[in-house]
Amino acid sequence: MQSAPWKIFHHGGREVVIDVDGGITIDGNTANPFPTDITHAAMCDEGLVATWVDHELRLARMALISLNDEIQNGISKAELRLNRNNAMVAGSTWCHIVDAEPLALSAKDDKIIFALWMRGLYCVDSGDHEIWRLPLFQSKEKTPPRADEIAAISILEEHVMVWTRGGKYRKVSLNDGKILTEGTLDVECDLEEVFNHGEKFLLSSKDGWTWEFENDQITVARKLRGTIQDAIFDGDDWRIISWRDDLMLRGDSVRRVDLGVQLIQKDGVWMVLDNQGNFSCHMSESE
Repeated sequence: MQSAPWKIFHHGGREVVIDVDGGITIDGNTANPFPTDITHAAMCDEGLVATWVDHELRLARMALISLNDEIQNGISKAELRLNRNNAMVAGSTWCHIVDAEPLALSAKDDKIIFALWMRGLYCVDSGDHEIWRLPLFQSKEKTPPRADEIAAISILEEHVMVWTRGGKYRKVSLNDGKILTEGTLDVECDLEEVFNHGEKFLLSSKDGWTWEFENDQITVARKLRGTIQDAIFDGDDWRIISWRDDLMLRGDSVRRVDLGVQLIQKDGVWMVLDNQGNFSCHMSESE
């Protein structure tokens, strides 16, 4: 891997590393199946499902890559410019040209849930068969621009929580897409990311505010120096990476030299992967 890491997954006992340039590294081998950044990625039962977006060329792809075979290199950026309307993700089990920007994506077992801007919310299985679809949120009252845009998707055991940038949320049946409940956070926000541990959620707004949300109510509110890069509930509290800070939601914060990317537990110890590809203990003094 030559570029800075973006996300690490573990699947079938193997480590899958995605970098900021769309490279995928498995067992020390790196390949770029498509010459753009990967904007969303998740693991399902059949492998890695992801979206590739090039804003300059105004194009996007969504594909599933099996991890049973070696990852393949795709075409170059120059070739993509000449072949933008039919170039696909190399080595993919299935691949689609996406005609709207992917906003969020999540997966669990054989279910893949994703949202497309101005299109809707979709559920497909890992074999690429549509299970259900829902229209986007629509407000009757006047709202800030793109407030009803889907910001995050949380898959739980039997249902899905869908969150908008403006703080609305919808509980949807995972199996048939039936809307079970709807609500709003009743706080001014521009949600960027939502983390969850079962029915306990941690919401991150672009202005640095974060809220713990459980049983349809906010239980903790805290202003951070930046947005959350990653967060995990460790059984007692939320461990958070925010800009150049490590912190506990209900506790202290510690500055770090390099930007934190992801929280990963190694041998029972919570570690932070930074943008240099190095690991250090969460909440350890690094300056």
